[in-house]
Amino acid sequence: MKRRIAVLTADDYLYQKIYLTLKSSVEVFRTDSAKIKDADLILTDEEEKILDKRCVLIGRGADAALRVPFKSEALIRLVAGDVTENVMRLDGRAVYFKGEKIKLTEVEYSLLSSLISAGGNFIEREALLKSVWGEGADGGVLNVYVHYLREKLEACGEKVIISSRKQGYKIDEKYLKSEEETQC
Repeated sequence: MKRRIAVLTADDYLYQKIYLTLKSSVEVFRTDSAKIKDADLILTDEEEKILDKRCVLIGRGADAALRVPFKSEALIRLVAGDVTENVMRLDGRAVYFKGEKIKLTEVEYSLLSSLISAGGNFIEREALLKSVWGEGADGGVLNVYVHYLREKLEACGEKVIISSRKQGYKIDEKYLKSEEETQC
């Protein structure tokens, strides 16, 4: 049985592009929010129509999992789960990860941003302390905030933040995406 993709949009062009791109591999139908119970995935361009975890936002805003205009390959990857599942994407004071928007405090965001910008390489503890808290910060505060991030990011049991006593901390490379891959 084909996967069922519901599309909640008033934009005829957007629906047509989604339908024509996906019709050979999945069942695509346009509906309103009252008739989506049988859908495996819901694509919408209106944030207020995000009803549950099956909903994925498509649009021009920074919150969108797929930004318009998009290439057909990006839509196919999104529907297959490649885009929203394992790659971290920072936005505002939140991170999109495993299909969820995880809100972060300012310090958590700064710490995660530093780790992501290292591109999967270790950052020494002292360098993290200096970049996030400035000169003279106590090492214990780093441990606390790494713990907070781990609680938010590693809820599924996968190790996202890797630590080494000699080298510091890093994000596992499989959760990062190169600039080329983020271009649609």
